[in-house]
Amino acid sequence: MLQFLINFHRRIGKMLWALSLITLINLGGLLLLSNQAALADSDTPLTTPPKTEKTELGLSQQEKEKAYEEAKEALSEDPQKGVQKLYEEEKKKYEESQPDKNVLEKAKDMIEGLTNND
Repeated sequence: MLQFLINFHRRIGKMLWALSLITLINLGGLLLLSNQAALADSDTPLTTPPKTEKTELGLSQQEKEKAYEEAKEALSEDPQKGVQKLYEEEKKKYEESQPDKNVLEKAKDMIEGLTNND
């Protein structure tokens, strides 16, 4: 009978120890989760997008829609030639806005110059 009481006391002690550890872990989790409510505020800069009319590409919504319509028209006629046409137009606009040659174009000119000397 004495051995039974000793074993019963040990088991109760272990169960109380485990229960207290589980309780502490759960309380710690509740304390950590309580801080997340601050991020749910709609006026914080983390959750509110900037209030501008420009998109991520620097275009307004109207410019973006116009570019989409142009691309759609060019691709509806002939997909392969439409893409090439759009590429050529954009390349022409880029070259007009950037008059000086970049490194690749200079290298290309040098190679053409060397191959033409042969």
